[in-house]
Amino acid sequence: MDRRTESVLLLAVGAVGVRFGFSDAALAYLKPSFQPILLIAGVVLVLLGGHGLLRDSARPGSPGGGEHGDHDDHGGPGVAWLLAVPLLVLLLIAPPALGSFAAGRQGPVASVSDSGFVELPAAREGAVDLGLRDFVTRALQDPERSLDGVPVRVVGFVMPDESGDGYLLSRFTVACCAADATAYTTRVVGDGERPADTWVEVTGRWEPGDGDVPVLEADTVTVVPAPEEPYEY
Repeated sequence: MDRRTESVLLLAVGAVGVRFGFSDAALAYLKPSFQPILLIAGVVLVLLGGHGLLRDSARPGSPGGGEHGDHDDHGGPGVAWLLAVPLLVLLLIAPPALGSFAAGRQGPVASVSDSGFVELPAAREGAVDLGLRDFVTRALQDPERSLDGVPVRVVGFVMPDESGDGYLLSRFTVACCAADATAYTTRVVGDGERPADTWVEVTGRWEPGDGDVPVLEADTVTVVPAPEEPYEY
């Protein structure tokens, strides 16, 4: 790979970083607080790539750079340009956030919080708004059974349930980016079946029982758009 190719690839990587730094599309991969870092890194790479192209164009012996020149650059195989294909895909067709396919390949949550649970937030319109992580960890571990008899409202995407009893509702929690995402999942009963990856808001009550996946008895279910921030943090 010659220097010109390296500069072009730097420009392409930087362009991807700038695009996602300015776009909500980045939220399919990382926490919102990391977007400024991604943007800055993208700008730096664009500047480096642009500087490299200008330097090579001005060097004697390069097109437009004079008749005599050194030949420090070494030729590389044309296949090196295939490295740009994934970058073009990201620029043109951004893959979606993690969904049911990824969640279905994770087992039940192996460990949950043992640091105690804060008091439930105040109810809104007759139900307590909870993240799926909070709901699942309380249902699995809270010795005070704070969810017992309490109407809750959770949002997540649908996963098929092999047991045939309702469906699974899941949502990923990330610490920094999609690479460390953990799916928290509950089984929803009382609402029949729904297509995989449909985002729904479920209002219902926890149904105490044994097992690694808590059960949520649905009172009302509303299909909602996929949130701009698909992960919990």
